[in-house]
Amino acid sequence: MRNVIWLGLCLWGGSWLRAQEPVQQVDEAKASDDELRIKGVFDSALPGTEKKHHLKLIVRPHFGDFHRHDNLRVPLGLRYGINERWEITGEVEAYFSHGFGDTSWWEQHGFSNVHFGTKYQLATVLLPGWDTAVGFDYLTPVGNPPPDISDGLAHFSYYTTFSRNLPNWPNWRVFWGVGADHVSTTGRPVVLDKNELGDDSVSVSGGFVWQRKALSYTLEMSYASTRLTGAIDRDVFTIRPGIVWKIPPQYIFNAKGRWLIGLGTRISYGSDGADYGISAKLRGSFDFKNWWRSKFRKDPK
Repeated sequence: MRNVIWLGLCLWGGSWLRAQEPVQQVDEAKASDDELRIKGVFDSALPGTEKKHHLKLIVRPHFGDFHRHDNLRVPLGLRYGINERWEITGEVEAYFSHGFGDTSWWEQHGFSNVHFGTKYQLATVLLPGWDTAVGFDYLTPVGNPPPDISDGLAHFSYYTTFSRNLPNWPNWRVFWGVGADHVSTTGRPVVLDKNELGDDSVSVSGGFVWQRKALSYTLEMSYASTRLTGAIDRDVFTIRPGIVWKIPPQYIFNAKGRWLIGLGTRISYGSDGADYGISAKLRGSFDFKNWWRSKFRKDPK
């Protein structure tokens, strides 16, 4: 029944969206779809996938943990483009006590979560003129991390996402999507943040991305509810404006890879009342294929 509900949401609206204009290619100076997806700044998945046969290392330290938690979380991941339409992702989240809180340096350390995901781009048959992709993510806690850095639940989520550039404003892109999140207990303590549902839910989201060379301005709106699938009726509505800046090489001493800074504000209202917060994230990504070519491939004479 849950899969039927989700499929119906994915196909909803297909009869009245009939835009025919082709999607324009994003400038190399702009952040890619997966670079824009920085948790806490911009959570929505966009349809773009990793380039064919490209293997990318992703580093995402949570510097906000210096004042929020006793432990610093550092997710490390790999993303690989199987072909031009299909990518896979694997990620592990390490943590260690940073010494600025109540816990001494390195007194606690280990791994807190593992994440596996995949995304596949579909042809534009479902919604002509719109980029479309389907994907799923699986996240589960591992080890015995401190309760405040993991909710203690396993999440299996899947989604369909759509986006297109506006014909008269090619730097503006609108997007929307639907998805579902199935959660299960793992025997670890369940610690939920304010307005976190903690139960099976379905969601719908949408917004826009305005890309200006190295700067991307985002606005994301989402509504999630447990009423169709969960044990307890809960709802949460979230608005998240954000900015993602692709740092020019001269500002990072010409360091290799692509470095981004994201800043987002979250305003949510749900069963626990109103809540708000600010997130600042640093993200680095490194393309192993280009690195290998620069180190070992010699140009023919």
